[in-house]
Amino acid sequence: MHDNELWYSYKEGDVKALEGLYEQYYTPLSNYGFRFTPDNVCVEESLQDLFRKLWQNREGITSPLVVKQYLYRSYRRILLRRLEVPCRHEEEFAGEHIPFNVEVTGEHPMVGQERMAVLRSKISTLMGILSNRQREAAFLKYYEGLSYEQIAEIMHMNITGTCKLIYHALERLREKVGDFTLLVLLYILKKKD
Repeated sequence: MHDNELWYSYKEGDVKALEGLYEQYYTPLSNYGFRFTPDNVCVEESLQDLFRKLWQNREGITSPLVVKQYLYRSYRRILLRRLEVPCRHEEEFAGEHIPFNVEVTGEHPMVGQERMAVLRSKISTLMGILSNRQREAAFLKYYEGLSYEQIAEIMHMNITGTCKLIYHALERLREKVGDFTLLVLLYILKKKD
């Protein structure tokens, strides 16, 4: 059955049609919810609330043009209410302060060339605190994704020396920028593709 057929049957009181919508949209809506929060319970309870409210209010709900859009919008509203904390400023829109996690690479159209240039400059400055060999080893490990063995061979070192070199590079970066920023830096370097 298509979305509109399931919706029509659900509106007529067919619980199997609502189950069909649930089965069809459970995974995509869950994935969408996890973009807002890693809280499994919150995501699951919000989904349960959505389908419970759909069933309880089926007679008063109008038929949407696009069922998928309606379900996503309704789910988002329920989830954001569950996550909502009081806004500090009246001009803030509800849900604006709740993060939505999307992976953005340098090639993504939302990241302009100017912004990427600033990011590259910051990374370059941070990498500047490392020795040339530390910088090279870190680049090979986190940007090129090479193993310690491969790096050792490229840099004419033994594997133990390579591990120590990268460890000390990470320690210097951690001292300068802290654990969180270091993780972000390594993530950015790793996301070249």
